[in-house]
Amino acid sequence: MTSDKTSLIALIAALAALAVAVLHPARTAGEKAAARETAYERVIRTQTLRCGYIPTTPNFIYKDPNTGSLSGVDYEITEALGRKMGLKIVWAEETGWATMVPALNASRFDAVCNAAWVNPNVAKEAYYARPYYYQPTFVVVRANDNRFDKDRDALNAPEVSIASMDGDNPRFVAQEDFPKAKVYPLPDMAGDSMVMESVATGKADATFEDANDFGDYDKHNPNKLKLVQLDKPVRIYPVAFVLPMGDDKLRGMINAAFDEMIYSGQVDKIMQRYDLYPNSYIPIERPHTLDGTTLPAQVGNSK
Repeated sequence: MTSDKTSLIALIAALAALAVAVLHPARTAGEKAAARETAYERVIRTQTLRCGYIPTTPNFIYKDPNTGSLSGVDYEITEALGRKMGLKIVWAEETGWATMVPALNASRFDAVCNAAWVNPNVAKEAYYARPYYYQPTFVVVRANDNRFDKDRDALNAPEVSIASMDGDNPRFVAQEDFPKAKVYPLPDMAGDSMVMESVATGKADATFEDANDFGDYDKHNPNKLKLVQLDKPVRIYPVAFVLPMGDDKLRGMINAAFDEMIYSGQVDKIMQRYDLYPNSYIPIERPHTLDGTTLPAQVGNSK
C-alpha cells in the first residue's frame, strides 16, 4: 500500500470519527447514569427526594412571596415523610396541574408532593401514591345566586358556565356531570382564588372547590360567594402524591412510609395543628384495636 493511499485512508477514518463525535457526542458518566436511572434509583443514590409542588392556600401549601419559604399541611407532611425514609427533601420546582405530569415524566423532579385529587385521566400517565386523607368538594356560586341552592342539576344548561383551570378536576367534573354547561377556562397556574374570582365577577356562574380553599377566599372576600348543598358533595376525592409511571419501587417506598405515618396518627397530628375550615377533609380510617374498638380519628372540622 502506498503512502498516499495510507494517508487517504487515515484521513477518511479521521473524518468519520469526527462526524460520529459531532453527531453523537460522548456523555459524561453522570449523564449516562442519569439516562438509565429510574427516579427510585436516583433517590437512593442521592438520598434526596426532589419535589415538584403547586402552591394552593396557607393551610395546605403556601409559598411566601417575600422569602420563597414554604409552609402548610402538605409541606409538613412531606418533610416528615422524608425523615421517615431517611431522605432529604428538596423543593425543586413550582409547577401546575396541567404541567405537573409532563415535568414529572421529563425527570424535572421525582414526585409531585401535593395533596392532588386522584384523577383517572392523570392516572393514564402517572402513578398515585396511597391516599393520606380524603377531601370533599362542593358547588361554589355567587352569594346572591339562588338558582342552584336546591337543585344542582340546574348547572347542566347551555347558559351556565363553570370555571376551571386547565387540567384541573372541575373541568372533568363539568364535562362528566354537566355536559351541557360551558367551561370557562383559566391557565393552569392561575390559582384557586382566581377561579373563584371569575365566579364572583360574573365571568362564570359556578365552580367546584374544597371547603378550605373556599374558606380562605371567603376570609379575604366576605359575602361574595357561597357553598351550596353542603350535605351533598360533588365529589369526595382521595388525595395523594403523583409519581412517575411504572416506578413501582418508588411508589412502594413512599406508600410504606405513608402507612406508618397514617396508622401511627402522625398525619392526624399534623392536620390538627392547622385551623382548617369545616368540611375541609376526612381522615383515613385507622385500624381497629384487638378488642374491636376503633382508634380515635380526628374530624376535619376544627372551626
